[in-house]
Amino acid sequence: MYKRVLRYLRSHRFAFFSALLCMVLFGATDGVVPFLVKHILDGVFTNREHDKLILLPAAIMGFALVRAITDFGQQFLMASVGHRVTEDIRNDVNRHVLSLSPDFFVRHSTGELLSRVTSDALLMRTLLTDSSASIIRDVIRLVVLLCSCVYLDPTLSLIAVVFFPLAGFPIARLGKKVRKLSKRGQDAIGQLSGLFQESMQGHRVVKIFGREDFEQARFERGNHDLTRTFIKSERVRAIAGPINEVFASLAISGVLMYGGYTVINGVRSSGDFMAFLVAVFLMYEPFKKLTRVNATVQQGLAGAQRIFEILDTKSSIEDPASPKSLSPSHQMEFASVTYEYPARNPGEETSLALNDVSLVIPEGKKVALVGFSGAGKTTMVDLIPRFIDPTKGVVTLGGVNLKDLSTRELRQSIAMVGQHTFLFNDTIYNNIAYGNPTATREQVIAATKAAFAYDFVMSLPSGFESVVGEAGMTLSGGERQRLAIARAILKDAPILILDEATASLDNRAEREVQNAIQALERGRTTVVIAHRLSTVRDADIIVVMSGGRVVEKGTHEELLNRGGEYSRLHALQFREQATEPAASA
Repeated sequence: MYKRVLRYLRSHRFAFFSALLCMVLFGATDGVVPFLVKHILDGVFTNREHDKLILLPAAIMGFALVRAITDFGQQFLMASVGHRVTEDIRNDVNRHVLSLSPDFFVRHSTGELLSRVTSDALLMRTLLTDSSASIIRDVIRLVVLLCSCVYLDPTLSLIAVVFFPLAGFPIARLGKKVRKLSKRGQDAIGQLSGLFQESMQGHRVVKIFGREDFEQARFERGNHDLTRTFIKSERVRAIAGPINEVFASLAISGVLMYGGYTVINGVRSSGDFMAFLVAVFLMYEPFKKLTRVNATVQQGLAGAQRIFEILDTKSSIEDPASPKSLSPSHQMEFASVTYEYPARNPGEETSLALNDVSLVIPEGKKVALVGFSGAGKTTMVDLIPRFIDPTKGVVTLGGVNLKDLSTRELRQSIAMVGQHTFLFNDTIYNNIAYGNPTATREQVIAATKAAFAYDFVMSLPSGFESVVGEAGMTLSGGERQRLAIARAILKDAPILILDEATASLDNRAEREVQNAIQALERGRTTVVIAHRLSTVRDADIIVVMSGGRVVEKGTHEELLNRGGEYSRLHALQFREQATEPAASA
């Protein structure tokens, strides 16, 4: 895991190694301090050497200058590397998530993914820069100071360092527990973010059903579990400090007893002993940091594990190694297609959405899919842009299996307008131009007029520069749908998919947009999902679906005369429409 994390340093190795050089110089200067103390005590105060009194201040100032420069270099360079590494990690996660198939987003909430790209990325940055810098810098300081101690007095060195390895065993065990708790805490952050996002997006539903207390209680439970996990983690981290203090006090006590005895008996000078004691005290600080950084490393590894879980996820929809060229023909064919939705939980059975469906959608024709909810209409449509792949059977476009085509090229040839319109929190102009980023302003305006959206757009204070808000919530449902239709018109793709594209429009707006859609459909292969049968009377082929099968197909008149499923659907809708005026009266 750590090796994999370190790969992110490759593109920033110059800055990293420059910071490393500063760390080496900074750590090496610690070894000079005991000798300065020795010369001050023995040379200046004991032997009264006046020349050293003049040289030592200059040496101290030069020493401080070197430490200041190297300290600034290591901190600034490592911090800049950290921010750039975080940028790379977030870019990688976002790029990979965008490449994943829609079923991935069914299994993972938006809040969970946001926590990985924010807090987990920061933990990885801490692991790569702060923790790595601390390990490198403090190990160098320890080694330099240990060499100084051995040079000054090998016997006292043995007494001082014998206790340090003993402190490492409990610290290592605590680190494993911290990593486990950190992973649990990061998972809890994702779940809590998901709860918060869900209650914010569904605030209208929450309010209309009076479920504020329920949502608050649900959030408080998740928040409490998260807090408990973090408190446990902090308790484990806090134990490291007292362990350090105990073993450090034992080491220093041993040095003081033996060293003080030898100074009293004239075996060594006070300068030698004080220089050694300063070295030991200086060793204590990097050792303390190294034992504490273990917990930070484990937290970073927990964040890295969650990041790599996303990066290691493979899309269920993959491009072929050598994609075939898109055929000039846009005739689609479903050949014995079966699709099973995977089980949501282990042990559950799969559900059959399509069962041995065969259908030809001729090029340039309008084909309508009708039927009750759950009949399999949306699943059929999702197969066309390869949002999903059939469990069995083949879907072809121009005689070429969709699995043999590049998904990017395939989707570029498809425009889609759904019942649940999504708009980005951006201007109206940019939302329409999203369908064709190279379009001119005149083309965007023409598409807006064709979708009968121009009048309401121009009635807004900022016109095309009006920001629609999150998911377009500042607009009505009908307005959002007309902008989506304008976006599809601007794309000018040869295949058009309409999934209840006029469902949110009133009767007048529906008639206007229906005219725009009819103009858009000319010369295109069009697939329409419709519940209002009145909107598909002009379809070349009406396909009636039930239970994941095609039960009827033909024109409106043919199906009515046949007296089958379509005739019953039509009669049912006619009765419902006939009762609406009476009910409203």
